[in-house]
Amino acid sequence: MTRTAEVDRLIRAALEAEGVEGLELVSEPSLPEMVTELFRGRLRWIGGLFMVMILVFFIVTVFCGLRFLDAREVPDMIRWGAGFFFGLAAVLGGKIWYWMEIERITMTREIKRVELMVAHLASELRARA
Repeated sequence: MTRTAEVDRLIRAALEAEGVEGLELVSEPSLPEMVTELFRGRLRWIGGLFMVMILVFFIVTVFCGLRFLDAREVPDMIRWGAGFFFGLAAVLGGKIWYWMEIERITMTREIKRVELMVAHLASELRARA
């Protein structure tokens, strides 16, 4: 067992022993849950727009790649090859954006977990005082 997994297990056990509400925030969502979370909230239209743009640029990339393979003259090869690499760069840029958004959502979730634990600790300190 890794050190991080062991620490997570100890934190969960301590929180369960204390009966902390909101323990479901401690569980980690799966990758499909994180991806679908991009299509919720105020900026869901941006996630949808990027998904459509990635799909369009992927189709353009495949089309340019196939046309490059069929090209007989060097100028045509250069044009279709440039289109292929531009489309590939656009698809990769969109994918990187998605991963950065997933990381942002994950970081927000972690901050909320810490806030929950601090609030719980503050309520315990007030109760003892």
